[in-house]
Amino acid sequence: MKVIDIINQNAAQKKTFFSFEYFPPKTENGVENLYERLDRMSELNPAWIDVTWGAGGSTSDLTLEICANAQKLVGLETMMHMTCTNMPKEQLKEGLRRAKEYGIQNILALRGDP
Repeated sequence: MKVIDIINQNAAQKKTFFSFEYFPPKTENGVENLYERLDRMSELNPAWIDVTWGAGGSTSDLTLEICANAQKLVGLETMMHMTCTNMPKEQLKEGLRRAKEYGIQNILALRGDP
């Protein structure tokens, strides 16, 4: 579901909602820990989760993986951040292609810091 639809639906019902934002971990242990937390925190019923994208695409693969797994394995709606500054166009296109392949409908395109 698109985040704008989630926002509009909750606003129409005057329902309070929230999301969580996650930063891709730097280590394998951190990734395992994040997946455990995603599972536990999903019980709090966030409207969606945001997953950041490191500057210059430094975490792009992991960001895509986390979003795909959060949707497929945990059932969370995701909003993938995509930082576009200092990114080759081909890497951006590949990120968008993979997001579509994984069923990620929500992308927050950011200029980012140069």
